[in-house]
Amino acid sequence: MYNSLSIIGPGLLGASIAMSVYEKKLAKEIHLWARNEEKRNSCLKNKWCDYVHESLESAVKHSDFIVLCTPVDTIIPIFETIAPHLSPGTIVTDVGSVKGSICSQAQTIPNDNQFHFIGSHPMAGSEKSGMEYANADLLKQATCIITPTEHSDPLALEKVTQFWSELDMNPVQMSSEEHDSLIAGISHLPHIVASVLAASLSKIPDEQFKYAGGGLKDTTRVAGGNPKLWQSILAQNSKPILNSIDQFEQTLKALKNSLAS
Repeated sequence: MYNSLSIIGPGLLGASIAMSVYEKKLAKEIHLWARNEEKRNSCLKNKWCDYVHESLESAVKHSDFIVLCTPVDTIIPIFETIAPHLSPGTIVTDVGSVKGSICSQAQTIPNDNQFHFIGSHPMAGSEKSGMEYANADLLKQATCIITPTEHSDPLALEKVTQFWSELDMNPVQMSSEEHDSLIAGISHLPHIVASVLAASLSKIPDEQFKYAGGGLKDTTRVAGGNPKLWQSILAQNSKPILNSIDQFEQTLKALKNSLAS
C-alpha cells in the first residue's frame, strides 16, 4: 500500500502493527522511532524493522503513512513536532484510547504541508506492555474504531479504513464523542473496577492468595496495566468516565441495600 510507513513508538501496539505490516507486505520500508536507545537497538534485530531513528524528523521524512503509538498525553506534542516535516498528502493516524481531545487538538496544528489526520483506536491490547509482548495476531479480528471529523479528507479516511482492514481488523466509524462515551463504559470503567478490587484486597497476606480460584485472577487481570499510561487515559476522558462510575455506584448501592435487607 505504501512506499514508506513510519511507526512512532514501538511498544506493544506499535510493534504488533509493524509485525503485521511486514507480514502483509503493506509497505516497502518500515521506519520506527523510539525514545530509548536500548529499544532502538532491539528494533534493529527484527526483520519487521527496516530503519530505526533517533530523531522524529528523520523518522517521518518522506513517509506516506504514519501511526502514532505513544501514550495519549504525548500524541499531540509529537504530532506538533513532526508536522512541519511531513510531505504533502501524508496520512497520520494514532492508536490512542481517548479520541475527543486528540482529534480536536489535531485540527489546530498548522497544516502548510497539507497532511491528513484521521483518529483511530484499535481495540486490541493486554495488561502487559512493551515490545517483548508484541504479536501480529494481537490485531486479528479485533475492532478498530475510526473517528473522522467533518473536516476529514474522504480519500484519507478511505485509506486509513483500508489499512486497518488489511491488518485483519474490523474497522468501524463513529464520532470522537461517541467513542469516548462508549469506551468509558466498556474499557476504562472495567480497568478502574479491577484496580479498585485489587486495591481493596491489599491487606490480605500474600501467602493466602494461594487459596484463591481462577475467578480472582480473571477479575483483576487488567489491573496489571501500566499506571502511568492509565493515569493519562483517565485524565483525558474524565467526564465520560465519571458518568460510568456514577452508574456503577448506583448498581453497587442497589446490591448493597438488597443484601443488607
